[in-house]
Amino acid sequence: MAVLVALVALMGPITTAGSTSGQSTPAGAKAPLPEIDLANYPEVSRVPIARALEVARAHPQDAERVGQLGMMLHAWEQYDAAAAVYARARALAPAFEWFYLGGLIETRLAHHKDAARLFEGALARSPDSLPARLALADALFESGDVDKARSAYAAIASVPAAEPHARYGLGRCASAANDDATAAGELSTAVKLFPEFGAAWYARGMVLRRLGRLDEAKDSLAKAQQYGTRWPAVDDPVIARVRALRDDAAAHADRAFALQARGETARAIEEYEAAVAVDPKWGRARVNLIAIYCRERQWPRAEEHFKALVASGQRIAEGHYNYAICLASQGDTTRAGGEFRTALEINPQYAAALVGLGQLAERDGHLDEAEASYRTAAEQAPDDVMAQFNLARMLLARRDSQQAIAVLERVASRNDPNRARVLFALATAYVQAGDVAAAKRYGIEARDLARSSGQADLAAAIERDLARLP
Repeated sequence: MAVLVALVALMGPITTAGSTSGQSTPAGAKAPLPEIDLANYPEVSRVPIARALEVARAHPQDAERVGQLGMMLHAWEQYDAAAAVYARARALAPAFEWFYLGGLIETRLAHHKDAARLFEGALARSPDSLPARLALADALFESGDVDKARSAYAAIASVPAAEPHARYGLGRCASAANDDATAAGELSTAVKLFPEFGAAWYARGMVLRRLGRLDEAKDSLAKAQQYGTRWPAVDDPVIARVRALRDDAAAHADRAFALQARGETARAIEEYEAAVAVDPKWGRARVNLIAIYCRERQWPRAEEHFKALVASGQRIAEGHYNYAICLASQGDTTRAGGEFRTALEINPQYAAALVGLGQLAERDGHLDEAEASYRTAAEQAPDDVMAQFNLARMLLARRDSQQAIAVLERVASRNDPNRARVLFALATAYVQAGDVAAAKRYGIEARDLARSSGQADLAAAIERDLARLP
């Protein structure tokens, strides 16, 4: 801290300059760097920003070093100062990255017209940049220029990496033009291409509600809540350079989550481990590490992070649930049941933990106990497909086919990874009820869906059952 104080004193009194997004003239390159008040920044960010500021002040005509200061400010979410520094970098060298990053800053500041102008400047220098083209389309839409936004989205809708985002954008444009039928089609395509696209599920739900398709709307809005802010990101090496400048626990955890969403498990583990190395009490990272190490069957590593989580004094229901899954996977059902119950003590509405208890009871042959757990889970989470599916299985075991059909039909149309299994169970329920025609109809739909989604073993099992039907 003494070094920091001395460094700040050396730089003299400083205040934050206002944001600017316009292109500076060459004469602007002679202007001083914007002044930055380090004392107002979070303590964890002061040293890295101070170092970047010192380098930029020593080389005020070097666009790369000035730009690095802007990137450091950007990384630490000091957006007004970053915008001013990027403008300075553009004045020194009007390169793609300073326009593009400046546009991202203006987007965060909700200056969408300024952002659009900067993205246009970026694309004038690098016309094929997919992240910049998507960012321009978004900025045009947010600034109210829907026609230009529609054209921008349509121009990249055939690019596989950009299509989910572009279809979402086209859906929003259609919705803004009161063409809800077209909007529903585009948004349905977006979520089909990227099933965890939370914003697209939400937009689709609102459109379907206006169209009077209320059951589908409810399903979409439930998916939006489930997937939250998950987004079909495209590869963006420029913003990756910005994010890499931070090495605090939050930044490591954010990078880990993004890597995990893309299926890059090994790199996600590295980032989560880095997060808890920086801050051993970063509970969310430990919770996710328990789950990942469980899937990788690295039981000692999962246990290590669970014990550290408990020792930190944090009571996180998901952490106990994840560790319960680890224990159950190893056959330690007694301890697994205890951890599921602890998760429920922390969060009595945790339906997944109830399902876990039901599965343990079912494994031990306690079917009444299993059904009670599944029923409570289904009541607490009426939109949870697997909670309803497990309850229906218990009803079928009791040959209560009519109740099983009622439960399964509520969720049979949901766009869910387990939908083929739900349809297969529904076919089984209709067989039990004596309605062979309905059983065949649902069985064929389940088989075809299982085939199209790569579930070959399930498809083969359904085919065998269909062959036995009269």
